[in-house]
Amino acid sequence: MASSTARVLLQQFFLAGDDDLLLKGAGGAVFLLYNAQTWLPHHYLLWGLLVLAGLEILACLVFVFGHACRAASIPMRGKHLDVLEKWDLIFISFNKLATTLFSYHLLKFQWFSSSPSQFAWKISELTWMNTLVALPSLYVTYDFFYTLFHRCLHHRSVYKYIHKHHHRQKAPSRGNVDAVNVHPVEFLIGEYNHLFALWLVSRFVVPVHVYTSLVFIVLGGFLASLNHTRFDVSTSGWCSGLYEVRNHDVHHWFPESNYGQYLMLWDHVFGSFKPYPESRKKE
Repeated sequence: MASSTARVLLQQFFLAGDDDLLLKGAGGAVFLLYNAQTWLPHHYLLWGLLVLAGLEILACLVFVFGHACRAASIPMRGKHLDVLEKWDLIFISFNKLATTLFSYHLLKFQWFSSSPSQFAWKISELTWMNTLVALPSLYVTYDFFYTLFHRCLHHRSVYKYIHKHHHRQKAPSRGNVDAVNVHPVEFLIGEYNHLFALWLVSRFVVPVHVYTSLVFIVLGGFLASLNHTRFDVSTSGWCSGLYEVRNHDVHHWFPESNYGQYLMLWDHVFGSFKPYPESRKKE
């Protein structure tokens, strides 16, 4: 019965044209995926369930990936937050729900910014510029502002009000749960910084394909969750050192360092990078 109901709901979300995100609702009524004012009541519920389900799947894939890589475990140098308390659970729940709103705004922003010079939607419009050049540009741009924002959160005048909550966990291990266990103000600014990066890059640097932005967001969520595990995962080969989980682990037990979310590029530039001690890495 449940699967039948889910199938009926999903059938009401289908692409009805190449030039618009037209969808069919109950009774044949047409609505727009990027305009929530045209949605029927159950569409809000379905959208939320789809986004939240995607978050949970992504959270599980992080651990599947870590085990599949047979990654070594990063030794704990700080005290692990064993028990999640009331405010932890409240913040985690709020932030996950807020992701459903962010996802809608992401879709709406890209739809209304659609143009060959900014955002492309069609497969035929894929180019190396709006994919292979755009993706690293997005991460570099995002982390520039995130690094500055993160550093500001550590300023003594505001630290205790916002970011201190996240640093109660000095040895993250729960992946997405520990990653989103932050004050809502910090979470919302961090999330919408993705939109800011998309706007800046697509407007002033290089066009972005929607598939590229999808990879940017999903892979970003994956890496942020991976940062909060004990898996000693890092890039290798020609991109060795580009991403290392242990870099963010250093930040949790030595907070005045490694402020970047995905890359340590700007920490190197600003002089706040602290490498993982070699003596501990080999343990």
